[in-house]
Amino acid sequence: MLPTLRSTMGELEHVRREMDRLWERFTRDFVPSTFEHDWIPSLDLSDTGESLVAEVEVPGMDPKDIDISVTGDVLTISGEKKREREEKEQAYHLVERSYGKFSRSIRLPATVDPDRVEASY
Repeated sequence: MLPTLRSTMGELEHVRREMDRLWERFTRDFVPSTFEHDWIPSLDLSDTGESLVAEVEVPGMDPKDIDISVTGDVLTISGEKKREREEKEQAYHLVERSYGKFSRSIRLPATVDPDRVEASY
């Protein structure tokens, strides 16, 4: 049986999504913080049948420090998680939290109408 154009395009789309996933994982797990981004927040993207829903983990951030844009089929979320400073001197024994600027762009599975994009915190 010869593959149909639809099945071939479906396979190509699957490969593209897998490559996007691998690239996101690579940039999240292996890009040193000395590069442009100090941290990359985790993101989940789901499809409700009527809309796409992106949930991003940005604990401790002020919503005014987060920018969201959609251009064609690319969602970009960027911002800066600022370190809270206290006046007193502290000697840290362990520091695991990440701070700094981030920018995250993902290709959406469909083009969306930017006028219908909504965000909540």
